[in-house]
Formats: sequence, C-alpha cells, structure tokens
Amino acid sequence: MAGRAAHGPGLWHRLRRPVAASWVLLVAGIVVAALPLFPPAAHDDAGGFSVTAALAHVDRIAAEPRPIGSAASARARGYLVDEITALGLEPELQELQVPDYYGAPGEVATVVNVLARIPGTASSGAVAVMAHYDTVPATRGANDNAAGVAVVLETARAILADTQLRNDVLLLLTDGEEPAPRLGSSAFVSAHPWAADVAFVVNLEAAGGGGPSLLVDVAGPNRWAIDRYDAAAPYPAAFSFLTATTELIGSYTDIAPFSAAGIPGVEFAYAHGSPIYHTDRDTPDVVSAATVRQQGANTLALVRHVGSVDLRPADRADTPTSFFTLGRFLLVRYPATVDVVVAAAAAGFLGLAVWRRRSWRRTLTGLGGTVGTCLAAGVVAALVWMPLGGWRTTMSTTESYLYLAALIALAAAVGGAAAALRKRRGGGPDLAGVVALWALAALAAAPAVPGLGYVFAWPALAGAAALLLGPPSGRLPRVAQVALVSLPALLLLVPMVDVLFQLAQPRPGNPDSQVLAVVAAPVLLASFVIELARPVLSRPAGNAGG
Repeated sequence: MAGRAAHGPGLWHRLRRPVAASWVLLVAGIVVAALPLFPPAAHDDAGGFSVTAALAHVDRIAAEPRPIGSAASARARGYLVDEITALGLEPELQELQVPDYYGAPGEVATVVNVLARIPGTASSGAVAVMAHYDTVPATRGANDNAAGVAVVLETARAILADTQLRNDVLLLLTDGEEPAPRLGSSAFVSAHPWAADVAFVVNLEAAGGGGPSLLVDVAGPNRWAIDRYDAAAPYPAAFSFLTATTELIGSYTDIAPFSAAGIPGVEFAYAHGSPIYHTDRDTPDVVSAATVRQQGANTLALVRHVGSVDLRPADRADTPTSFFTLGRFLLVRYPATVDVVVAAAAAGFLGLAVWRRRSWRRTLTGLGGTVGTCLAAGVVAALVWMPLGGWRTTMSTTESYLYLAALIALAAAVGGAAAALRKRRGGGPDLAGVVALWALAALAAAPAVPGLGYVFAWPALAGAAALLLGPPSGRLPRVAQVALVSLPALLLLVPMVDVLFQLAQPRPGNPDSQVLAVVAAPVLLASFVIELARPVLSRPAGNAGG
C-alpha cells in the first residue's frame, strides 16, 4: 500500500500538468478558430461606413413587404429614388413587364431596377455594387435584402464624400430577385447599355439575421478577385471551401447572370439565424448592426480599391486558389495546387511512420473503425436533428448552437463507446488510422475540388508529423503532440462546421432550401476532429496512441 501510495502521487504529478495543458490548448484552439465567425463591433467608421445611417435606411425600406408589382414596392422605390437624388446623382429606372410570379395566371407585373452612376476621373471600366429591394410577400425583408440596399446607399454616400475614384461606380438596386429567373439582374445584363461597362460587380445578400458577412461566391478570374479582396477588405471572412461549394451547386442570386456573362465579381452574404429567412420575423429589430458594419466596411473598401485600379481587359489567369481566414482577421491564400502536394506529403509521411512501426494491420483496422464511428455519429445526429428541426422551426441562433453543442457531445459519446468496444477487443485509439482517414479525404478533395482540399490536407500533414515525432521516438512531448494533431484541424474545420450547420437550419419561410439532414455533415466533420484528438488525449505516458 505504501509503495502504491508513493507511486500514485508521482504518476499524478507527471500527468496532471500535461493533461491540463492539453485541454487548455484545445479550448484556446476552438476560440481562435471561431474568431472569424464573429463580426467586428458595431460603430461608425470615421470618414467611412456609417452603421447608424445604414440602419436608418433599413427602417424605412423594410416598413412592409415589397413583392414585385406591388404598391409597397413602388413606395420603397420612391424612397430609393429620393435618397439617390439627395446624394446629387441622377437615378434611372429600367422597367420590364413580366408574368406576375405571385399573382393569378395571366396577370402581369412591372419589375423596375433603380440605377445611378458615379463618374470616375478616367474610367477603365465600371464597378457595380448591387442588392435587390424586392421581397417575397410574407416578409418585410429587413435582412433579405433591405440591409444590402442600405449598404449600397451608404457606400455611395461615402464614395461621394471622398476623393473621386478613377473608375465609374454603378449603383444597381434590382427588382425581381426573388422569383427564380432573377428578373431584374437578368434584364440589366441582357438589355441595359451600362452592362457593357461593368468590369467588376459586388453583390450583397442575406439569408438570416447576423453572423459573419462571408465571401460566398467568386465570379471570373479566381486569383485576381481574391487578391483584390485581400488587399481591400478590413474584416475578411472568406473560405475557399465555401466558394468552391457554391461553384459546384450553382448560384441562385443576382450575381448569377453576371457570372454567366463572364463579368467578374464577388458576393457577400450572412446566414446566422436563418429560420427567419422569408418569414414575417425578418424585421428591422433583428438586423445585426455588427454584421451590417462588416458587410458595409468590406463593400466600401473593395469598391474603393477596385475603383482605383486598371480594369481594362487583361490576360488574368484563372488560377484556382485556396484561402481561409485565421483569427481576427488574417487571410491566408495560395494556389490550390499546393493542397495536392501537401496531401501527397501527408500520405508519404504517414506511410513512413506506419512502416517504421510495422503497424499496417492496426492502421487499417483503425481506419475502418474511425470511418464507422464518424458515419455513425453523423447518422445519429441527423436522426435527432430532423424531428427537432421540424418541431422547433423558429429556434433562435443561441438555441440552435446549444443543440449543435449537444449533437457534438453525442458524437463524442458515440466515438467513446466505439473506442471502449475496440479496447475490449484488444485494440485502442489509433492515431495512424485516424490520420489515414484525413489523408484519404485530402487526396480525394484536393484535385477534385480545388479550394476544398486544404481543410483536410494540412491537418493530415500535421497528424503524420506527430506520428513520426511522437512515441515511441519520444521526440515530441505530449502537449506538443496534442497541439500538432489538434490545432490545425480545429482552425480549419470549425468555420466549415459552422457554415454547414447554417445550411441545416429549419426554414419555414422557404421549405425548398430546408435540408435538415445536412446536419450529418457538420457533425461528421466534428467527429473527424474528435477522433483525431482522442488517441493523443487518452494515451498513457510512453504509449504511442497509434
């Protein structure tokens, strides 16, 4: 007993600090990874974007629903014309007759775009800043899209109050965005004479009440547009996994006609709190001032920047680019081909580590167990979330994140149960098997979907390095191994988990965009990270954990 008592405290003192430090590292990693998901504090920028003025516009524009052809749409349009005139500009109206999307068969509605032009000193092409002012009949559309319209108006005011830009700036406030054909923007691109002048477009959208204003789409030369964004945006929130996904599924917003016409540009949008989307709860009081400031400041800065560069046609290589935001706010960007090289290096280092340990069979077994565990976690999450989301269709953002935390905890429990079962059968947490899953995901994603592979490639490389440097070599202390294995995965996967979770939200106002089963994807990815950290967190001192 005395010997055990003497040994016990000694073991505790050896393990206590590494274990505590490991958990502190993980918590710190989650915090840093989540920073890009929070917009900056809301206040007016001296000499720049005014949140106060923008929110005042939202109050006026979002006084009532504004479907195409309605009297409310005409009243909103009158307000926009008055505000543009007050800026010293000459508003122009582009009208077209269309079938009334919301009316009886055979009825006709008038769609009216509101435009204005701010001339440049020696224009080499026009920069269009765009948002739609129409809504579906059920909503006042304070976020979708009165907030975007307000950003356009406030951007125009700030530009006119400053030194004249080189290039022309077009204000394009479209009507008829909500019906599927994107009536107003399509009419502008196909029929308005100013469309031939547009060399870059910034489109503003929203599908919720707050959260980060994300770069969700890039049209035209990818690397050139990202370079412009990086040079200008003071509060970047951009991830190429998102723009790559948008490119795969296609855009359904006003930027689509521009992209189809070969006109380069970007789209900013936010989506936290998306259960209010297209409902009567999208009112001015739920608009996030912090989000409007981020969207507005980034829009103004980008329009100023692009408005000052040479926009004449040039041979701009459309180089696929990987990019992601770290912390608050560092934008990392590089050619997407680098991800292929990193994925191959990760696979090579993993193979070397497994060969040195002569643990091929255990690695394959661990890979199979990890795949099964992650898939089970995703399926269980979907089975829980689908009835919950169908019942709590009006959940708040805070409530939804509490559910997400519970679903991730459930995924961890599923993984823990699977690990306990493997241990009873003579196995245990196997780092090599988990890293193998990450490496395979990177090898599949990096060449197939440029811009997506980075989320798997860098964590796979870090995990393979931890295998080479960790036990039994003893060259990497436990805390350092935890950091190397877990932090890259957290930094790159947390934003992806967040974005995918927004896609899985209930949307009672737009059932066509509601796919609750998508929740399996963010929980599965969270399970990827949990299973990556489990071997190094659970290993006894001196054990390789795989």
